[in-house]
Amino acid sequence: MIDTFLVGNFIFLTLKNAVPLVLASVGEVIAERSGIINLGVEGSMVVGALVGVAVTLMSGNYLLGFAVGGLAGLLLASIHGFITVVFGANQIVSGIAVTMTGLGLTALLGRGYVGRSLYGLRPSPLYPYDVGVPDYLKPLLAALVRHDIIVYLSIIIPLLATWLLFKTKYGNSVRACGESPSVAESLGINVILIRFSAVLLGGFLAGLGGAYLSLGIVGTWVENITAGIGWIAVGLVAFSMWMPVRVLMASYIMAALISMSYILQGKVGVSSYFLAMIPYIGTIMILTIVNVERFKLKLGAPTALGRPYIREERLG
Repeated sequence: MIDTFLVGNFIFLTLKNAVPLVLASVGEVIAERSGIINLGVEGSMVVGALVGVAVTLMSGNYLLGFAVGGLAGLLLASIHGFITVVFGANQIVSGIAVTMTGLGLTALLGRGYVGRSLYGLRPSPLYPYDVGVPDYLKPLLAALVRHDIIVYLSIIIPLLATWLLFKTKYGNSVRACGESPSVAESLGINVILIRFSAVLLGGFLAGLGGAYLSLGIVGTWVENITAGIGWIAVGLVAFSMWMPVRVLMASYIMAALISMSYILQGKVGVSSYFLAMIPYIGTIMILTIVNVERFKLKLGAPTALGRPYIREERLG
């Protein structure tokens, strides 16, 4: 007999744990489609997580904390944008520096918020408190519908990002900048502006992902709350072939691994530390495979990804 309570708990955790990954990965897809690698995702997420908690505690409004957390992620991403897009510096070094800045700032400024618990985002009205289904099916039904509104929005956001990238003039400009910025410039596209805006949008979504982590999952602030989720999000971008809809499925797969590691702890004779390593081992394997040059070409990476662009007139 299948333990529907255990299965329901697994589904419930998977749907919630996927939200930060979906938001951060979709944001990184947009940034990388413009040609900019942002390894500062982890930094934007952790800053968003702290600001989300701080604003929520001060205002009592979870949605306000969630939104301002996104703006905090955007602000930190703007540093990466200035360094890499405007000044043409190394994107890898800048991204790592931005992440370390975010981790350091939150460790310093977050001391007064450690352990201050929140009740978390409220479940949406979709939850059927009294429905005519057999009792053994209720845990499965609740696992699907007993969520806050952000869980359902996270399903829609990749669809909106797909529309933005492939059905709008802005999206066409973003993809042109990622393939050949010099050609894009010759067509009248402001490469600097488009790339910078893509980095900001990516930082905003990463900040929202971090804010949801603290407000919707953990329910408090702890130092280094992201614990590498931002790096996982970066890996999922390549695994998803830079397609927002595929990010959704990849995020659910990774979230399932994370949720399974939680559920199996104490139930199998394997170290809990090893189980907690499973999602990160998967990420390392993904990054190793997709960084082989021939795989990059097959996966459809933007041609100018990671390459700075400096207008010709600046070289004179």
